[in-house]
Amino acid sequence: MELTVENTDQVVVTVKNGTLLVFRAYLQHSVDTNMSEEERISISFNIMFSSFTENLSKPLW
Repeated sequence: MELTVENTDQVVVTVKNGTLLVFRAYLQHSVDTNMSEEERISISFNIMFSSFTENLSKPLW
């Protein structure tokens, strides 16, 4: 069965080499296990702007 907005609360994103996917850190997320013989490189990071709390809202933590 294909996942759609009507039957799931998940979003599945199909990416290709060179794709940069950015989303808010508080969103639950995961990556499927690499089942291929090819090497996969994943890079993750967190960023906080210096004036974030003054201009937008306080962080959730």
